[in-house]
Amino acid sequence: GGTVGDIESLPFLEAIRQFRNDIGKENVIYVHVTFIPYLKAAKELKSKPTQHSVRELREIGIQPDIVICRCQSKLSEEVKSKISLFCDIRDEAIIEAINVKSIYEIPLVFKEQKLGDLIIKLLNLKCQGPDLQSWENMVEKIYHPQKEVNIGMVGKYISLKDAYISITEALIHGGIDNNCRVKIKRIDSDE
Repeated sequence: GGTVGDIESLPFLEAIRQFRNDIGKENVIYVHVTFIPYLKAAKELKSKPTQHSVRELREIGIQPDIVICRCQSKLSEEVKSKISLFCDIRDEAIIEAINVKSIYEIPLVFKEQKLGDLIIKLLNLKCQGPDLQSWENMVEKIYHPQKEVNIGMVGKYISLKDAYISITEALIHGGIDNNCRVKIKRIDSDE
C-alpha cells in the first residue's frame, strides 16, 4: 500500500518507472488503485482525488494503463468520463472495485468488466481469458452453503479482533471447501 506523493513511496515509484524502461514498455503495465469517495451531502462519487493522484504519477513519469477505482457503488458514466478525460485513460481501462459482501467476489467483478482480457491485450499475450468457473462455484458455496456448523474457539486474547485470525480464516475456508457455513463462538479462556 501507499499513497502517491508520500515520501516513503518515492523509491518504489522510481524503481517501477525505471523497471519499465529496462525491460520494455510492452512487458509492463501500470495498475493504479485509487479510492473514489462518496459524499453523502452531494450524493455523488468524487473523481477529483483520482485525478490528482494520476497527475502526481504522471509528474514522475508514470502513466497508469489501468485505474482500479475502489468505490461504494458503480461509477456513473459521467464519473468514468471525467477520469478518462482528465487522466488520459481509456474507458475500458477504468475498472470498478465496488464494495461487495465477500472479498472473494472481486475477481468475478473484475471478470465482468473484462479486466483479464484487457491485461492480455495490453501485454500482447497469446492466451485465453481467465476461466473462473471453479471460483464462481466457491463464491456460490459462500453465499448458499448446504449446512452450518458452530465451533467454539477458546483463547486468552480472544477479545482482540485480529487475535487468532489465521485459525479463524482456516476454519472458514475449510467450511467453504465442505459447502458449510462456519459460525465461530469466541470464548475467553479466563471465563
